[in-house]
Amino acid sequence: MSTRIQSLRSTLLSQLPTMLTLAVLGGVAWLGIHYDWQIPPLPVLLRQREPKKAEEKKEKEEKDELDNLNKPLPLVKPSSEAAAETAGIQSATVKRQLVGEYVTANGDIDYDQNLYAHLSALASGTAWSVLKQPGDQVKKGDVLALIAAPQLATLKFDLQQTLLQVDMRQRIYDRLKSTGRATASQAVHDAQSSLREARIRLFGDEQSLKNLGLTVHAEELTKLTDEQVAARLRTLGIPDSLLQRLDRDALTSNLLPMVAPFDGVVVKRDIVIGEMVNTTTPQFVLADLSRLWIMLHVRQEDISKLADGQEVSFHLEGSNEDAPPAKIARISAELDEKTHTVTVRADVANPKGRLRPHTFG
Repeated sequence: MSTRIQSLRSTLLSQLPTMLTLAVLGGVAWLGIHYDWQIPPLPVLLRQREPKKAEEKKEKEEKDELDNLNKPLPLVKPSSEAAAETAGIQSATVKRQLVGEYVTANGDIDYDQNLYAHLSALASGTAWSVLKQPGDQVKKGDVLALIAAPQLATLKFDLQQTLLQVDMRQRIYDRLKSTGRATASQAVHDAQSSLREARIRLFGDEQSLKNLGLTVHAEELTKLTDEQVAARLRTLGIPDSLLQRLDRDALTSNLLPMVAPFDGVVVKRDIVIGEMVNTTTPQFVLADLSRLWIMLHVRQEDISKLADGQEVSFHLEGSNEDAPPAKIARISAELDEKTHTVTVRADVANPKGRLRPHTFG
């Protein structure tokens, strides 16, 4: 009997480490489940009830704070209207009305491209006189500069020759026609054809001068003497007000005036006396500043809210003022590849000239 007891004790002792290990693992598993697999501080392990109480206390405090926030504010009722006004309280009658919706966008002021011109000489030559400077106000037809253009002198000479041919052939035709049947019909026909040919050449000479901005009426010139025609053509296109300031003896037949096509201001001048000029390089930049464009860069998602005729309020950058009221005149059909915005143009009046192009806002 004693032998069996000893054998059982030996067996239990040999299994004791395994049982202790399983117990420890079970305890670790219980702690992990209970504390969400986080290692609790030692005081918590020693006093398991305290964290639960603290957690309950914290939850209660949060609930009380939330209840306090949800409580309505106490009603304050002034003793009189005067007391309310003294306290800074303002009241108004509740009204039902529409709330305006606005689209904001950055932009800048630009020239009205319909009133903006790069002016170059209509014929190559040399700057004989420069009359206007940047910033000068000009009227339509004012002379900006006089260009000595050899082409112009040639055209005037050709016109004088053609006038002489028309006059001579007209006389020949009239004389042959007045003789009646005594003159062969072929001679009359040839004279008539020659006259028509001269008139066509005269019309071509007139058009060549018009292409240079000079208007001439051949009917008026035919009534003048050769000397009067030469004098008229020599100062063709130069206003009398300017001729009074020039030395007439120094004038030549090749002076071509550069004139302003509309009222405006000289923005830029790139010409000096004696400089060679051509028809491809602008010598003046002219702009009418009475009307300008506001170019806005609107987000793509806001374009659907815009339409032609809507009013635009533009605040000038760097100053505490706004541009006069403007209205949308054009919405671009394309999207800017770099900024992913749509360009919107608004027309704005600038009668006093206080708006300046390239101002941001």
